[in-house]
This record gives sequence, structure tokens and C-alpha cells, in this order.
Amino acid sequence: MTGNTSLPGSVLEVSDLHKNYGPVRALRGVSFSVRPGAFYGLFGRNGAGKTTALDIVTGLLGRDRGHVELLGEQVAMEPSPATKQRFAYVGGHIVLYGWLTLQEHLDFVAGLYPSWDEERCVQLQDLFRLPMQQRVSSLSPGMHVQFQLLLALSRHPELLIMDEPGNLDPVVRTRLMSTMIEILEAEDATIVMASHLIDELEGICDHMCIIDRGVTLTAGPVEELVAGVREIHFQGISVVELPELEGIWHQRMGARELKVVMAGYSDERAEGLSQELQADSYEVGRVSLQEFFIALTAERD
Repeated sequence: MTGNTSLPGSVLEVSDLHKNYGPVRALRGVSFSVRPGAFYGLFGRNGAGKTTALDIVTGLLGRDRGHVELLGEQVAMEPSPATKQRFAYVGGHIVLYGWLTLQEHLDFVAGLYPSWDEERCVQLQDLFRLPMQQRVSSLSPGMHVQFQLLLALSRHPELLIMDEPGNLDPVVRTRLMSTMIEILEAEDATIVMASHLIDELEGICDHMCIIDRGVTLTAGPVEELVAGVREIHFQGISVVELPELEGIWHQRMGARELKVVMAGYSDERAEGLSQELQADSYEVGRVSLQEFFIALTAERD
């Protein structure tokens, strides 16, 4: 999804979110802004605060401090019924009515949304091949998420928020991603997906926010954030002790070699560092989204 960044305003604006669970500070200042038409990745390690942030945005959880604007509405406690009609939230922790069959649950939800598209619903049922006469409580985690996505996409949400579970098998995950992107891209809808599986979103996600231990580390367009970061492999190092390396996010030392990830890369900086290390040679390469994430979060360990 390329993202329609020419459209005015933001679909979602989050500023300085704070949330405590007793002595545990789950969020300590999370901020990010989602433009219309974007595929927005909310990245972080397990426990970083991704689910907490999305639960606050969607009204499932209260906040201690911070500001949320969702689809043009200033959200105090939870979104208004009119705003809830316009977005969908999918995640492994979302609770459905387990005592209903899938068909009963679907019929109930369909009656709540004027935008419900029965033709799309039938197409998605054929695609996912869900056991519509079974109770919701009998579904596997993967089927549970597929059913949520069926309910969500059948009502044409302007914004799909997905807290991606990490226990789906690759076939199910690929099916979910391809279906979701194909449908929403055709409608110029917006996707916000929380995940720690960054490599799977390489080339798909065009904007991102990386959070760690409840704070935002960086946020913005992926290409801009990654543009000035390079991995450099120095070989034939002669120095015994490494000098203080400024602007180096992550490093791996071997026998007379050093691999570093450099923020704010320039040819001059690389050449200067090579001379400081007394290296015989060095190679420069671009970093993947996964490598960028690892390098940035590793600095906080």
C-alpha cells in the first residue's frame, strides 16, 4: 500500500499516552500520527506497550494521561457510536460471544452496521472456509482472528486496526495479509498493525512507529527513517581497544573485524571511522526494516 499522503489531516493522532498498572508503567509517552491511506506498522518487542496503546485508542482501556484523535473525533474515554461504525479492531485478545455459532454471531453483527456488504461476506466465507455452524468458543486462535477479519472487512471500515497475534501458522498469516491488503487498498482505507514480526511487513508497511518499554523511539515514513542508516563491515582491524564510537547503534565484534550500524551515515564518517579503527577495508550495505528495528531497540538493553 503506497499511502495517500496528499490527503489532509490524520486518521489517528496519538500524543503522549501514559498508562500505569499499579507500579508497572506500561506506557510512558507514546506518540504517533497516521495519515489517510497508509499501512502503518506499530512495532515493538513483546511487552513494549503495543496492545495497551491500541486498546486505549479503541476505547477498551482507559488512560492516565495523553491525547487521542480518532477519525476526526477528540476521544475522551471511548469513541462515539458514530466513530465506532467507521473503524474495526481485530486481535487475538478481542472477546467475541463464545456461546453463539459463527453464523449467529455474523447475523447479529450484520444488523448493527448499515455499511454491511453481504456479497463480500459470502466471498470471505468461501475464502476462509470457517465452520459457520460451530460455536465461536470452539475456534482455534487462527480461526478466531480470521472470523474477526471476516466481520471487520464485511462492513467496509475506513480504518482497520489489527493487533497481530504471533501464533498463527504461515499459511493462515499469508492468507490474512494478502486478503486484507487487497480489499483495503482497493478502497484506499487505512491499516494500523501492531507486530513484532517486522520482517513480514518489509515492503508493505510505508509508515511506522517503534516503541520500546512504553515510549516512542522513532516514528514517520519508513523510507525517510531508514534512509540515513547503514551497516558497515570493517575488516582487518589493527587497534586492540575499540575507540568510543559516536552515532553507532549496534555493533558485533569478531576476529579483527567489526560490524556496526551507523545512524546519520555519510561516506566521510565511514572513511574516518575506518582510519580510526586502522581497518584494511570496509563494505557498506543498506539495512532492512528488521535490522533497523533490532539496532534501534538494542541500544536500550
